[in-house]
Amino acid sequence: MNHLSAITISIGDELLSGKTLDSNNAFISKQLDMIGIPVIKKIIIGDIAQDIKDSLDWAFAQADVVTLTGGLGPTHDDITKSVLCDYFEVGLKLYPDLLEALKDRFQRRGFKFSESNASQAEYPENAAVLENPYGTAQGMHFKHNGKHLFVMAGVPREMEVVTTGQIIPILSQLTQKSISKLDIHSIGVPESTLYELSKPVLDEYSDLKIAYLPKQGMVTIRVSFPAKSLDDDQQLEDEIYGRVRDLKPKNIYGRDEDVLPVLIGKLLKQNRATVATAESCTGGLVASLITDISGSSDYFKTGFVTYANETKMSMLGVQEQTLIDHGAVSEETVSEMLSGTVSKSGADYAVAISGVAGPTGGTEEKPVGTVYIGVADIKHQNIKRFQFGKNRILNKEMSAFSALNLLRLLIEDTNQ
Repeated sequence: MNHLSAITISIGDELLSGKTLDSNNAFISKQLDMIGIPVIKKIIIGDIAQDIKDSLDWAFAQADVVTLTGGLGPTHDDITKSVLCDYFEVGLKLYPDLLEALKDRFQRRGFKFSESNASQAEYPENAAVLENPYGTAQGMHFKHNGKHLFVMAGVPREMEVVTTGQIIPILSQLTQKSISKLDIHSIGVPESTLYELSKPVLDEYSDLKIAYLPKQGMVTIRVSFPAKSLDDDQQLEDEIYGRVRDLKPKNIYGRDEDVLPVLIGKLLKQNRATVATAESCTGGLVASLITDISGSSDYFKTGFVTYANETKMSMLGVQEQTLIDHGAVSEETVSEMLSGTVSKSGADYAVAISGVAGPTGGTEEKPVGTVYIGVADIKHQNIKRFQFGKNRILNKEMSAFSALNLLRLLIEDTNQ
């Protein structure tokens, strides 16, 4: 069975109402795609028994692999296991070792073990249990008329560990098809421009599948191709990335897992350097992105959130006259924010941001979305004006990532 396809099913009224975003389907699809199993349909349904059965009938008729997440808790509205028993016409089987592990888990945490919790040790008789080390609801694997059904808890952390630790190894044995993937990351280049630039280069290679994935001022080019040997695949990926990056090196900055916060950390570590931030309209988002990376304490000094003019003056030494003459959103103010950040923190590099995030506060001269972003080391400053849109959250995110890219360029330039 070399050409498998999959359908994912998510169960939960909260998913249909929009109160909870369905991130599970996206994660499962990505993992399956990496081993050459495309997801051809995604289904979201409520906690209704007949809908679950109908969805399984339809999915089994269309695909070789079906995943189902949600409804495995111990409460009355968690109906997935009982529906599966009805669907396959089997009973529940008690696993004594799981029951003892559950009791021990509750005892260690100081909780009372109730009868409803005992149901977490019962699973349909025809299911192979898949270990879930992060929760009480184990995963399940059913074989049905040559097809495969995998059932998992809806909690993302638990779903992810069962998918990567249990399901992917099982399915990898069923397909000999393997796909190599390369993600090429860019910022500040419109998708259409990136497409026109990269298409002539990518068209030179056969068997490539190309996707352009835009998100908040950034675009990732996803390149996939049939895998050969590890060395051959690596050589091809390196060649493609190098050629595409050379098209616009100030904007095409990284590959695969090297998104901007990760790449910044690597550059600072390589140069044994540190960074500090001063933020106004972004409210500490740049500092948050940098410190999201494990080990960032090695290179992140401190972050100043100087939202008010008073704190720009008291914390960073911005002159009152500068604010009067030029305003908080200006190149002059950001320049003094940078100088204050370097002197106060002792960091090798500084980032400073001040802008009009919106949706109010704009003027004719500085409309909503106007942001000044600066980076500096002890000797140099580079400050740029950006004009983003009218959405406050997007403006903050695009400002933060644009700041990281300017920082990347400064570190690379000063260390050439």
